Amino acid sequence: MSVVPPLLRVERVRKHFALTKGILFTRTLGHIKAVDDVSFDIRAGETLGLVGESGCGKTTTSRMILNLEEPTEGRILLEGEPIHALQGEALHAYRVKVQAVFQDPWSSLNPRMKVGRTIAESLIVNAWGDRAKIAERVRELLLQVGLRPEQAQQYPHEFSGGQRQRVALAAALASRPKLIVLDEPVSALDVSIRAQMMNLLKDIQAQDDVAYLLVAHDLATVRHMADHTVVMYLGKIVEQAPTAALFEDVRHPYTRALFSAVLVARPNPQEEEIELKGEVPSPLDPPSGCRFHTRCPYVMPRCSQHEPALREVSPGHSVACYLFE
Repeated sequence: MSVVPPLLRVERVRKHFALTKGILFTRTLGHIKAVDDVSFDIRAGETLGLVGESGCGKTTTSRMILNLEEPTEGRILLEGEPIHALQGEALHAYRVKVQAVFQDPWSSLNPRMKVGRTIAESLIVNAWGDRAKIAERVRELLLQVGLRPEQAQQYPHEFSGGQRQRVALAAALASRPKLIVLDEPVSALDVSIRAQMMNLLKDIQAQDDVAYLLVAHDLATVRHMADHTVVMYLGKIVEQAPTAALFEDVRHPYTRALFSAVLVARPNPQEEEIELKGEVPSPLDPPSGCRFHTRCPYVMPRCSQHEPALREVSPGHSVACYLFE
């Protein structure tokens, strides 16, 4: 039986930002290693959750997938084509296939533009059809995200936060994308609205077979939505697995610390909680060896000397830790 290739493939991607000083005579002081050797796949119709503390590199990774940043090393491929080599019509086609919904819908909606026009904008740019066809597509999209067609004539300030996020989702869905990057899509919403939005996203995924990259720090959201989960720390992947397997059998000490820090149903109530001490090291000068060793309660001498490889410890479940060699 042939294996279906992934929709999106991230291959050993690094993103280092130069830290410079001076205006006329600029000199480089070092490089911020925001993302360092990250690889994962996203298949059509599936959701991959990307989680970790602030500064772990998940937002930079998503920006590279959106083609807003170019990797220092490595490749990102959509349907087998490297995205950062695209130009002209090919780049335009990529923008149609990959869309984004951000944490704050207010920042992505023009306050002076009616929401119907906002949703229709990408259809107009892509010459979707005549005015009547575009109006019908806007009507379909509003109904799909749980809004009324007549609300196309309203402005963003006339909507609640949850409704504005629905408008942003409708605008992202307009061009029938194959992948949508969801950057903290429900964290700014009231708790009572979050479940509605997550269920809406899952319903749309089932209808349109769209893939999601879910960038989040909320493990409850990831557990509800993601098929696979990647955990990042200081630019590195420390653990990745099918979401159900990860929540049943947390391996890496950092992942266990994340579970300890939030109110989620823990798979093993007897498991020792981990409280992280100290600050996250600077990505300008990350620790040698395992980057987590400065905060890890199980640190061993070799952890500071050699970086552990990401190894498979069970089918589909990989961990970068010497505890599981």
